[in-house]
Amino acid sequence: MGVLAGLLLATGAAMAGEIDGGRPFDISTPQSFHEQAAQVRAGLGAGGEYAFLSAQDRTRVEREIATMNALLQRHGNIEAMTGAQRVDLYNAQETANMILTRGREGIIRCAWAPRTGSLIPRTFCWYTQA
Repeated sequence: MGVLAGLLLATGAAMAGEIDGGRPFDISTPQSFHEQAAQVRAGLGAGGEYAFLSAQDRTRVEREIATMNALLQRHGNIEAMTGAQRVDLYNAQETANMILTRGREGIIRCAWAPRTGSLIPRTFCWYTQA
């Protein structure tokens, strides 16, 4: 799965929607992100789908939403981002999803770094079980 995620990041394809459907955030387009961010924010309210979260976790989710929003606002879409910015966007998405799903599915983490013996950076992803 980590290899698949790395390939998706490297090619600029839709990131999470194709890997693991049913998760709260799919950042494949800015419009889908904004719609889902509004739904998640509504779910964070009293009686909402994510009302079980602690105040600290709600703050973390809001921070990750703000990170994703800033990147999408700055660049317009995923294809316009550098590899490092795509990794930042993806990691923010994964962190928010992990909190909102209570880590049921684990988390995929990525880094933008050169391979050993090379100066050319690339995306490396790994899966961590919750």
